[in-house]
Amino acid sequence: MKQSGSVWPQHLLQWFWRVKRDLPWRNTEDPYAIWVSEVMLQQTQVKTVIPYYQKFLKRFPTVRSLAEAELEEVLEMWRGLGYYSRARHLWEGARFVFEHCEGKVPETYENLLKIPGVGEYTAGAIASIAYQERVPAIDGNVNRVLARLIAWEEPTAKVKSRRVFRELLKEAQSSKYPGDFNQALMELGATLCAPKNVRCGECPLEIECDAHRLGQELAFPVKQEQPRVMEAFRFTLMIRKGDQLLVRKRPSSGLLADLWEFPGEEILKHDLQISNNSNDCIVAAESGELYGKSDQVLNREFLRPGFWYDLYQRVVSDHSQDENMKKKLEKGLEVKGPIFHIFSHRRWEMYWVDLEWPDEISDIGLCWVSREELKRMALPVAFQKLLEEPNRNYEG
Repeated sequence: MKQSGSVWPQHLLQWFWRVKRDLPWRNTEDPYAIWVSEVMLQQTQVKTVIPYYQKFLKRFPTVRSLAEAELEEVLEMWRGLGYYSRARHLWEGARFVFEHCEGKVPETYENLLKIPGVGEYTAGAIASIAYQERVPAIDGNVNRVLARLIAWEEPTAKVKSRRVFRELLKEAQSSKYPGDFNQALMELGATLCAPKNVRCGECPLEIECDAHRLGQELAFPVKQEQPRVMEAFRFTLMIRKGDQLLVRKRPSSGLLADLWEFPGEEILKHDLQISNNSNDCIVAAESGELYGKSDQVLNREFLRPGFWYDLYQRVVSDHSQDENMKKKLEKGLEVKGPIFHIFSHRRWEMYWVDLEWPDEISDIGLCWVSREELKRMALPVAFQKLLEEPNRNYEG
């Protein structure tokens, strides 16, 4: 463990003040603006965030303006940044601050943690940068820098690692410039001490870095076994009426919560079961045959008009056009796909069919939108891909 008398914190700060990037959120002490930047920067590159950050603050310059907005508008402003749950949590947090904190972002780390959606890292960043409270802000960049600095031999996600790193920062963090200290660690991890590329010759911590001394910089941080990616099929109906498409809103919890989608269903491959009755659809079940045994059967199954008609009946609650749709599917079925889309721990194999709707729809849970309107809506990238490749027919 590095000793409290070490000079590396001073070297780090001096380096940061000399080379720090000129970023818009570094030119403000407004805790709300800092909060917005920290949420946007989660899992997103700086160059991508900058225009979204500026546009977002122009539309929602205060906690109150964000709290009073409709969630749908917030999600639309977020379109293109991905990980939409961040936008929803930010909006929920703003409403909490507006309703319970008199519209003022709390000034202490402990009170910031009371805001829904604000975790230890975000609370630490706001408290230290906006209010100069001496608390750590440990993100992935900081974890990597610290793991290399002390050649830490356990995965950073472990509770023990978290405790050791916080203790290290408690000793090292500047009492006069806590916000700059936290930002310096983040900057170092984002520029010189990157995951796969290290520029040790330019690093202010080179002399005191244990991983560098061992010549094993890329061996740290120690990798933790990753959760298995869940494989799933996503069968989708692209239902058109003239130049409009039918969309619906996803549930307020789970994957892609509160976003828009084209009607359809997901079937997890490891839960896949083929019914013994060849006239029945594939169904997701808690028990039964596993996917690996039924690949060929599935390929035949989703090429069958009955599969898509049954799907249509399940996902479109207005049944006034059932017979028309059944005839359209039986007359000529063109299955399109596959297109693949990867989420954090899930991978969709996507197939879809085009259907023309002959009449008005009455169900209030679904709505028709034009392609221009879709550009302004919170439509996940997975479904944007279907619009971009309309002619990708399934070739078996």
